[in-house]
Amino acid sequence: MQNYLKLDVWKKSHELALDVHRLTTGRADPECADIVSDLRRSAASIPVIIVLGCDGETDAEFVRGMRGAAMAVDEVAYLLLFARDAGVLPAVPYAKLEARVHQLRAMLGGLMRTVRQKMEGRRPERAVRGAGSSPRESRPRSTS
Repeated sequence: MQNYLKLDVWKKSHELALDVHRLTTGRADPECADIVSDLRRSAASIPVIIVLGCDGETDAEFVRGMRGAAMAVDEVAYLLLFARDAGVLPAVPYAKLEARVHQLRAMLGGLMRTVRQKMEGRRPERAVRGAGSSPRESRPRSTS
């Protein structure tokens, strides 16, 4: 079990969720209500999923939780894009949030890679700047 409060990736995801909430507060336009609600829910789900992943008893359960958090990051990335293109979120706040989303993706990818290497008994490799910035690793997908 990990203490999520000590994880930088949890701290960054918590800050992102709070900032999304602040930026979308006061959007009174009823046409924006659904996207604002979806964006807030999905941003808040990232730190929640990290907390749940930290509760796992094994490294494999921890990695599975971080994979779920990475999927939530992907959801936020799309909803931010949609909100920008729909005129709900101005371009400047979008760009700042989008950069942070990419940072979270990279952090989660690095964390999962490190824990997997530990599970395999290998010494974790030092991260190369820019390499592996996405939690989606190239591996064969099951077709079933």
